[in-house]
Amino acid sequence: MPEGKDIPLTKQAIDKKAGAWWLLFALGSLSYVITFFSVQYTGEEAIYTVMSYEMRYHSLVLTPTMFGVSYTRPPLVNLLIIAVSELIGWPHMIVAERLVAALATIGSGLLLAWFARRLWGDRDFSVFAALVYLTIGDVLFYNGWLAYSDPLFAFFVLAAMLMAWLAVEQRRNTYLAMSLLALSCAFLAKVPTAYVFYAVTVIIATYRARAWRFLFSRSSIAMHLLAIAVPILWYSAAPEGGQMAHAAIAKVLEKQQSHGIFGNFFKLIYFPVRTSLQFLPIAGVLLYARLRHYPLSTRPYDPHVSTALWIAGVNYIPYWLSTNAGAMRYLMPLYGLVALVLAAYAYGNGKTRRLVVGWIITAVILKYVFALWAFPYYTKHFRADIDAIAKDILSVAKGESLYMTDVGWEGIAVAAQIDLAIAPGPPLVMAPQGLAHGFLIAERPDPAIGKLFRSYHGLYLMCRGDACAGPAGLK
Repeated sequence: MPEGKDIPLTKQAIDKKAGAWWLLFALGSLSYVITFFSVQYTGEEAIYTVMSYEMRYHSLVLTPTMFGVSYTRPPLVNLLIIAVSELIGWPHMIVAERLVAALATIGSGLLLAWFARRLWGDRDFSVFAALVYLTIGDVLFYNGWLAYSDPLFAFFVLAAMLMAWLAVEQRRNTYLAMSLLALSCAFLAKVPTAYVFYAVTVIIATYRARAWRFLFSRSSIAMHLLAIAVPILWYSAAPEGGQMAHAAIAKVLEKQQSHGIFGNFFKLIYFPVRTSLQFLPIAGVLLYARLRHYPLSTRPYDPHVSTALWIAGVNYIPYWLSTNAGAMRYLMPLYGLVALVLAAYAYGNGKTRRLVVGWIITAVILKYVFALWAFPYYTKHFRADIDAIAKDILSVAKGESLYMTDVGWEGIAVAAQIDLAIAPGPPLVMAPQGLAHGFLIAERPDPAIGKLFRSYHGLYLMCRGDACAGPAGLK
């Protein structure tokens, strides 16, 4: 038998292996719980705290707002955060947000296992694919648990793509209906680009399966018309729907703007490298196995693996060519497809698979180290203390009006903490034109905003009028 090939597995061996992999999956999933509490707001997570609290306070359903100004995204993620916050308490909103994100990520892994079992009929491989997905570096350590809309968006887009693929393969209208339902939820979770992911998937899967008659059947056309009606109806029903539609289109066009020949060339080179780094350690192990000439199994040449590569590759091209679409979390809907491919290349050869599992165990252990020590240490020593700043601003501004100006992530995080501290009172809003008296939270000490009253780590408390007479200000 060639080196690295497996002896056929007995059912007992398969059950034992699948059970161990599910245990690893569970341990990786549980590591998210630590980050719910050990890390303060990171990046723009607090946007969802501010919006969700404002929606709850003003009893809004269709239109999220931020500091009293309409936001240009649909509200599904906010509604889920509100529901969880009602259950666990509004002071714990950061936990509610990260719980929604983490459950969506775990759900994506479970969905991938279900899909792999349906398409390949291999129980062992399906569990392995789910484990590979959850332990992709970017998923396990960062974007899988951060309270952005991307994990939820990725879950629904992945569901739409996989269900559509399965519907085409098996000519099943039930799967197609589930796919289009997930597609509508993806739109309501973030942006209309969900329809691009879906369209690419269904065209490639239909072409490769030669299933055009199924795709253009009466029932399929009727279901697709209903799916297309969802964004139209939503934009029509939302109070600021027209403005949101224009803003969504403008945002997409903005990301296609050129940064010049040099900027475009640099992006073409570094973006694939940066993308590849997100898939460590599994991608690194496979590269090592290839360099060492480990034998390959026949699975990588499976037509389903080729379909996954085509779908992921074509969907990747717009992000690769766009000079402004640099955030890795935008690619999260494709992570599941890449995980299928990585799992397929690793699973069929025993030597490579054992190496991958060893690195997965290492990654899970490292995640606990990061969650328990490294992340909190970095936050404490290199980031602003959001809670302390919020408490200080509240103590200074007591009895005076407090407003927001255009701020970065630190200002939004402080505003979120203040909103929750003064709950059930009214949330902070943007400073009105011609404000005569009061305090303003600003990102920079601009005299046009007011007089500098206090300075924090990357944030400033400005004052106007009588508020500047307070004794606690800067001399």
